[in-house]
Amino acid sequence: MGHISGKHLHKNYDTPQRTVLYTSGTATPRLSDGDPVPFKARNTDARYLRLTVHEGHRKGASDVFGLSEIAVISGGEPVSFGAAVTCSGDMNAPGTWYPAALTDARTPLGIWQNGSGAIAESGDFVAVSETTETVSWSIELEQSSALDRVIIFPYQLNPSFESSVLPESMTIHLLAADGSEEQLAWSNPVAGSSSMTPLMIPLGGKSAKSLRLTGVAPYLMGDQKIHAISEIEVWSQGKNLASSLPVTRAHGEKISTITSLTDGYTSEKRISSVGTWLDQLSERGKIERELALLKPIHHQLASESELNATWGSAMIVGLTFLIPVFIVERRRLMSKDQLDQIRKRIASDLHDDIGSNLGSISLIARSARKDLVRLQGPEEVAEDLGEVESIARESSLAMRDIVWLLERRQDSIGDLVQRMRETAGRLLREINFTVECESHKTAAKLSLDAKRHLFLFYKEAIHNVLKHSHADRVSIRLWDEDDKLALEILDNGVGLPVNADLKPAAVNKLQDRARVLDGSLQITSSKETGTLIRLLVKRSHLTSHPALA
Repeated sequence: MGHISGKHLHKNYDTPQRTVLYTSGTATPRLSDGDPVPFKARNTDARYLRLTVHEGHRKGASDVFGLSEIAVISGGEPVSFGAAVTCSGDMNAPGTWYPAALTDARTPLGIWQNGSGAIAESGDFVAVSETTETVSWSIELEQSSALDRVIIFPYQLNPSFESSVLPESMTIHLLAADGSEEQLAWSNPVAGSSSMTPLMIPLGGKSAKSLRLTGVAPYLMGDQKIHAISEIEVWSQGKNLASSLPVTRAHGEKISTITSLTDGYTSEKRISSVGTWLDQLSERGKIERELALLKPIHHQLASESELNATWGSAMIVGLTFLIPVFIVERRRLMSKDQLDQIRKRIASDLHDDIGSNLGSISLIARSARKDLVRLQGPEEVAEDLGEVESIARESSLAMRDIVWLLERRQDSIGDLVQRMRETAGRLLREINFTVECESHKTAAKLSLDAKRHLFLFYKEAIHNVLKHSHADRVSIRLWDEDDKLALEILDNGVGLPVNADLKPAAVNKLQDRARVLDGSLQITSSKETGTLIRLLVKRSHLTSHPALA
């Protein structure tokens, strides 16, 4: 994946002068790791772009080179989408490898979207009973215009699983101001596959006053037959003409007005500028590679520090008990490997089987609730279906936490802090919160049970904030205190409810977790100062403790 950006790079300007943007020469090529690679072209005017590969990847007797997309950006606008591509010596396999795929806007990088402004519902989803049923979406433009392309964003079925769909085949009808109509067709090149990438259909300047998109064959998901999309964009001269326009959906004899197909959102997030999105992906790739280089150094320094502190005693113990320790450790490692295999298999079964079933339950409940509202059915039944969908979604998220708890490789304090941040971002998305880790021993490993009890203690404390506090600010901290690890959750709410003895209620589960960890628990709560929950646990109890067995 490569992209070229510039202030004045236009594909409709013809010039005989050639400008070289980049040449590798004898230097190490910049293409690596599947990240988009930017080539800046400031103050360059051009109509044609040529990429010359002198040497590819040696694969036996073959010399192979491949790209997923070349995106040319001018003023933030992708001017290369739908452009003609010629190639010498290419391997043309329709539906898999072909030159036109370099400008079809479909890449393995996913949807150009960002994490800000996420909304609960977006797009349109229609479940049909027969594979012959069609659904059409129509947009009346403000005036007749020459259209460059239409972009259709797939519908994400469940945020917990990366699975997005479009109808298996579609037609696009362009209606001109004089009443003439032109039709274009599209079919999924790999039948039955789903894609996280938007579909771009070039229109080549065809003039139209209105556009109708018809889902001809639905996407099949088990017994479900689905016509679904999340956003429609109609581009002309760098402007999305469909933005904020109402969409008329026709399904059989039912006509509905949809506003969520032109609101600038996919099923989950706000749509970004393609140029900005590609630059962000490129920068993220650089940072990830730098972190990967620093991580072994960090682990080495942490290991050397702990090793130097215990070297003398370790030498004496090792020389005295070398043989029995070797025998015991060998047996323990054999047992540990067996347990890890079982744990890994359980986690895989949970994610694949139960996760898929929960996704289907959520999907069916959502479809039934929409149909019930459309048919003006009993509100109580619609509320029950909404609760079923919510329970399935929450169960799916809880299952992901269980899979993480079973993961042996993510068992350090640093891994726990990262999971705490992700959980807070999901549960406290309507509340201002901070998660700070001031511990200097984040590389220390946790036992499986200590990891479970600490994480569930933290989740229970966060749920208490959501249920009782009515707070708008939450502070979460971890730090070292002598030989203990301290965890504190502080909010500015109205405090916890109290029982007959004027003591905070709803803390039994927190006390049970603290007792199992053999930790010290402090809870103070009042209407004026909010609630403070502080847990201190000895580090020796977090690595191996009889009570946690």
